Amino acid sequence: MRLFDRFPARYLAPNGVTCIGLVLGLLSIRTSLTATSLVQLQGAAWLILYAVLLDKADGAIARRLNASSEFGVQLDSFSDFVTFGICPAALITQVVAIGAPEWSQGVAHVALLGLGALYVLTAAIRLAKFNVTTASVGTRFFLGLPSTSSGGLLASAFLAHQANNLGTQSLPAFVGFMVLNAVLMVCNLPQPKLHISSQPTLKAFQMLAVVSVYVLIPLHRAPTYLIAVSALYTIGGFIYGLRVTGGKQPSDVAPQPSH
Repeated sequence: MRLFDRFPARYLAPNGVTCIGLVLGLLSIRTSLTATSLVQLQGAAWLILYAVLLDKADGAIARRLNASSEFGVQLDSFSDFVTFGICPAALITQVVAIGAPEWSQGVAHVALLGLGALYVLTAAIRLAKFNVTTASVGTRFFLGLPSTSSGGLLASAFLAHQANNLGTQSLPAFVGFMVLNAVLMVCNLPQPKLHISSQPTLKAFQMLAVVSVYVLIPLHRAPTYLIAVSALYTIGGFIYGLRVTGGKQPSDVAPQPSH
C-alpha cells in the first residue's frame, strides 16, 4: 500500500497555483474579520483580486502543460468556494458594519449577516451546479455569473468606492450589490467563456484588457478602471449570450465560427 498518491510532476504547477490562491483567500477572510477600518479592508479586497488572477492562471498553466485532471477541477472548485464565496461575503458584511454603524447592531446587523450567508450559499450552489452541468451546457458558455467574476466585481467596486472618496453614506448599497450577484450566480443567463478572438480589433482589445489587469492589480492601481472593465465584460457578456442563444439552452445552439 502506498502511503501517498503518486502523480506526474507537471501537475504540481497548476495545483500549486490553485493552493496559493486558496491561501490568499484565507488571508483575505482573516483580514476582513480582524479589520477595524475601511483602509484595512482594502487589503482584503486586493487579496481577492490577486486570487482572481491566479484562478485564471491555473487553468491556463494546466492546459499549457497538458496537466488538466479531475483532481485539479475539484481542488479548484473548493478553492473558489473559499476565495469567491466566503471572502466577498466577509468583506462586504464588514465594510457595511464598519462604514455604516446603523448596520452593526440589532435587527439590521442580523439581516446583514443573513444576506452574507445567503451569498455564500448561492456561491456553493453555483459551483456545485457548474460541476454537474458543464458537460451538458458545452464549452462556449457558463450558466449564470461565475463566482470568480462575482468576487472580482465586489472587491473592485469597493476599492473604486474608496479611491473616489464617495463617502460612507453610500456603503449600504453594497448589500444590494452582493444580493444581486448572489441571484446572478444561480440564474440560467448565458455568460460566454473568455476566448481570444481571431478578429484583429477585438483580439487587440481583449489582450489589452488582460495585460492591463495583470499589471494594475499587483501595483494596486486604477480600481475604477478595473470595475469598469469587469462590469462591461459581465453586462456585455449576458447581452451577447442572450442574443446568440435566443433563450435556448446553450448546448442546443450550433457553434459559430470565430470572427
